Amino acid sequence: MKSFFWGIVFFWWAMDFYLLVFKRNQDQRVAEKKSKFIVTVLIFTGLLLALVPEGFRATWRHREFGPVQIAGTVLLLAGVVIRFLSVLTLGKHFARDLGVHREKELVTSGLYRWIRHPSYTGEIISFLGVGVVFWHFPASVFITLFPVIAFAYRAVVEEKMLLEEFGHEYEEYRKRTRMFI
Repeated sequence: MKSFFWGIVFFWWAMDFYLLVFKRNQDQRVAEKKSKFIVTVLIFTGLLLALVPEGFRATWRHREFGPVQIAGTVLLLAGVVIRFLSVLTLGKHFARDLGVHREKELVTSGLYRWIRHPSYTGEIISFLGVGVVFWHFPASVFITLFPVIAFAYRAVVEEKMLLEEFGHEYEEYRKRTRMFI
């Protein structure tokens, strides 16, 4: 089961690496780039702080992969699937930097029918799953809390941009959907 966990983590990180490094903002007017940098710094800070305690590394090396770790792996898998489906739904409208595609369409289908930020929701659930798998205080807190702050910040920045771009249409969309799960 531990190898299944690491397989999901590898797929998740490979997907995000591709999306953030190789996916270009073609046909999109970029409105903001700073939040991507802030999100990256917060996530890496959480990761580093989680890995620093010696007690965590010793515990992780010798820990059996029990029911708590299986539950965390299920959370991780759910988060990665949500992230993957949201990126597929956005299609050409997905970009690594905040902006609006030249065709200026507000995507409200798929998971976006219920959640305004399913991609960030997937990331948050994934990091929560990793925190549950680690099951170590303070490592689990760091690996979960910093990404939650990062994606909440990014969602707020994106909401302001989308409200400026789509006005009343986005305001109506906000009224009938949740920001996250």
